[in-house]
Amino acid sequence: MLSFDSSPTVYWFLAYTLVIVVLGLNLKNRIPNALFLLAAVGLLVMMRLPTIVFNRELNADESQMLSHALTLYLDPIYWRSVDGTTIGPLDNYLLVVPRLLGFQLDYTAARSMGLLCTAGSLMFFFVALRCWFSTTIAKIILLVPLLFYAFTQETDFVNYTSEQLPLLLLNACLTLVAILHTNKTVSTIPAYMLGFLAGMVPFTKLQAVPQAAILVLAGLFITYQYYQKTKRFKPLLVLLLGGISFPAMAMVWISYHGVYQDFINFYILGNVVYASGAGLRDIPTQLGQLIITSPDFTALLFIATLVLIAGLISGRRSQPPHPVREQSLFLPLLILGYGLAAIYAATKTGHLFVHYLNFCVYPIALTFAFPVQRLSQHKYLTFLVPALILGWFGVQDALSFYKTRQLNTLVSVGATTLPESPVVKALKAYTNPNDQMVVWGWQCSYYVEAQLAQGTAENHTERCIFQHPLRDVYRERFINDLRRTQPAVFIDAVGKNSLWVQDVKSQGYENFPALADYVSDHYSYLGAFDSSRLYVRKDRVPTRSHPKEVGR
Repeated sequence: MLSFDSSPTVYWFLAYTLVIVVLGLNLKNRIPNALFLLAAVGLLVMMRLPTIVFNRELNADESQMLSHALTLYLDPIYWRSVDGTTIGPLDNYLLVVPRLLGFQLDYTAARSMGLLCTAGSLMFFFVALRCWFSTTIAKIILLVPLLFYAFTQETDFVNYTSEQLPLLLLNACLTLVAILHTNKTVSTIPAYMLGFLAGMVPFTKLQAVPQAAILVLAGLFITYQYYQKTKRFKPLLVLLLGGISFPAMAMVWISYHGVYQDFINFYILGNVVYASGAGLRDIPTQLGQLIITSPDFTALLFIATLVLIAGLISGRRSQPPHPVREQSLFLPLLILGYGLAAIYAATKTGHLFVHYLNFCVYPIALTFAFPVQRLSQHKYLTFLVPALILGWFGVQDALSFYKTRQLNTLVSVGATTLPESPVVKALKAYTNPNDQMVVWGWQCSYYVEAQLAQGTAENHTERCIFQHPLRDVYRERFINDLRRTQPAVFIDAVGKNSLWVQDVKSQGYENFPALADYVSDHYSYLGAFDSSRLYVRKDRVPTRSHPKEVGR
């Protein structure tokens, strides 16, 4: 496996050279669309390879979703075998694909799927821009998200996140809105697909629903206007039909498998509890705190502000966005509404997770379009946007190399295969590939390292530990799942290795009496391994003396 660490200077030099060459050719209109897009995807893949081959957890969500995928491969009924909490089922089913193709479900596989989603998002975004603006402007604006996602080394933007699949769907919906808006005749196929894809979004991540709703409202406006002019209602009708198609199929599937109440309790109500952290008044403060947490996003926002000011003072634009809709306020209002919905999605939960800012990258890129169009009368000024973004990352990389003598933040030498924690090494003597295990606390990487499915729907137990309105419901399901799956291994990871839950005295599994009794009755204690307590089902342990648990 390549490490991409032996010659980082040459590697980065090639990347910057590729961007500059593409910019130069595009300036002279000497690069065909297909070649431009091929170069864009090539740059994205090349710059993300160091992260992909770094087979270590970058964000706890990666291990959470990989654990879900390992479980869904064994038992594919979501909300019975897997509860993704705020993450929808489609994000987790997507990660099953590498396993179906014969690959190991590890961090490399997950980031490869995320890279495919990002590449697809960029392609859809380019098509939408071409519908609304000239091809030249579309190429320039595409460089905004492309350069950001290619050159950033902030982990929240390069690991596999639950935002990548919904962003792919949102950009596909944006393209369909652009097609409906710019075609003289409103076709039923893009109208239906807009509704259908938007209907999938709630099953990827509920946070993305506000942006999907804005795009659906835009589609409804277009098809209703078309109905008023032509008295043809079919596009409007099929858009509505498309919007209910996927949710209807999902509800039939949910009801058939008897997980309807779980869907309500653990996805709908669970998300309500999770997203109750911030009110509308808190959004500006929350947004400010999120932005300053990410230097690269802060730079992108600052550059957008500069370009917007330059566009405003440059005079009238030299060409309309599209000859069919040149006088319409539709597009500016759509961009405004889409951007506000993205801000709401990123901030409403009240949690300062930088990866939520993924929802804002493409709306920011859209805001570049009008000022860049105004600047297009000054040919070389149109490249102010990519030049500033590339300059920011160039300075960052130069400073990094000056301080550390390396350009890659993530050094993959010796880190291209899955690691094994001490407790994982110990449990392997007692497990088979199709076994299940349970981790009490929050250390989902154990599932990935052991390549074992989870024995309870929720693979991190903070909702069983912290006090909240649904805690008893979560605990009841946890015990019922244990009785149903009878996992071979139980690990209490509460302590130094557990995210957020580290107080052994108040958060260890003994504080849940029903669980303590079940573990005592069915499992043998094999000892603590790097502060994680290992219990193996009694029928898997040879009859011999075992260490008594004496606390940690």
